[in-house]
Amino acid sequence: MHTTALILLLVTTPAEPPPPVSLTIDTQVRSESVDPATACVEKRLKPFMSPYGIRQAWPVMASPPSEFLQVLGTPLSDMGHIADGYQQFLHVDPQARAVYVIQQGGFAGTTKVYGPLPLPRCTPAVETPEAPRR
Repeated sequence: MHTTALILLLVTTPAEPPPPVSLTIDTQVRSESVDPATACVEKRLKPFMSPYGIRQAWPVMASPPSEFLQVLGTPLSDMGHIADGYQQFLHVDPQARAVYVIQQGGFAGTTKVYGPLPLPRCTPAVETPEAPRR
């Protein structure tokens, strides 16, 4: 009985190996934001984000608004290849001129909301014409 199964396996095995399978995962992290205020804040705050967490003396909200926990906001960073890493998300409130960063992750699955942080001023670079040389 085992011989028959082996022969059957050899007969049905293709001569060539199957083509490799590729998998693409969309993390929904976008490099550019449509909103210029959000793009500015992303550029300013991204250097302070890492899978190890936020290492800044930013205020932590004791009881964050529920909308921050229901809609995470704009992704700033991901956990990378760290099992207990953190990911950060951004909320910008232009009317209140405030910024909030939501950090989630770790083995226990903690959530911290940092803020309100001041909305940074981002102005486009002003091009000044060169003065004529004398």
